Amino acid sequence: MMINNTLILIFMSSSLKRNKFLQLFQTINNKHIKYRGPLILRIYGLMNELELSNENRYILCNFIDQNSEKFNLRKDIYDLNNDVSLSQLFLFAYSKARTNNLIPKLYSEYVNTVNSLSKKIDIHANFS
Repeated sequence: MMINNTLILIFMSSSLKRNKFLQLFQTINNKHIKYRGPLILRIYGLMNELELSNENRYILCNFIDQNSEKFNLRKDIYDLNNDVSLSQLFLFAYSKARTNNLIPKLYSEYVNTVNSLSKKIDIHANFS
């Protein structure tokens, strides 16, 4: 009986996470979004909540690496990556994106990743 309850809870948890992810996916695909900064923060938080912190870290490192010259970054971000928390990495990327007018670029990094993850979830759901 306890195993069945545990399986039900796991299924419900995974179903709720998938629904949250799909809501996020629908929100970010709206082409007429004026203020992307708050949405970036929302995506970042939701990805962490959905246990996608590695993907979050990848997005941020990739964004920072692509713009390292603009950010006057002297060290390789992939070396620094393990020495800072995910929150520190996000704050650095977000603040640099704001000061260098790169919020749309950071937003598109997140949108592209969410789109890819969404396709991966659909493929996984079709084979399960």
